[in-house]
Amino acid sequence: MNIKKFSFIIVLISILLGIIVYIFKYDTTAISNVMFLVGLLLLVIGFIFILAKGHLFTGWRIFHRNGDNERFDNEKISAKEIGRKKNEAIVINDFAKSLLLIGITWVLISIGITL
Repeated sequence: MNIKKFSFIIVLISILLGIIVYIFKYDTTAISNVMFLVGLLLLVIGFIFILAKGHLFTGWRIFHRNGDNERFDNEKISAKEIGRKKNEAIVINDFAKSLLLIGITWVLISIGITL
């Protein structure tokens, strides 16, 4: 099954769950709190997947001790290479998109249930 179809199925199930909770007046505060926290957790995990592809540590130097005279061949990276990697487009894979979509949906449903 495609990850996009799977995420849309989860979104539809969560919308149905929110409607059922709202209609039957279960403990809406507790359920909306749980849905809100899970939605925030999914958003954070999605952002972590996006930042993992961001080349954040490109260009950091390897620091040696004072007495260490050894240098590695791959230690020096040209500035053009660092700039090329850091200026690449932001990569958002399908799994991160799914997590963001589900997380936003759960946060919005939890706010709607509370209102």
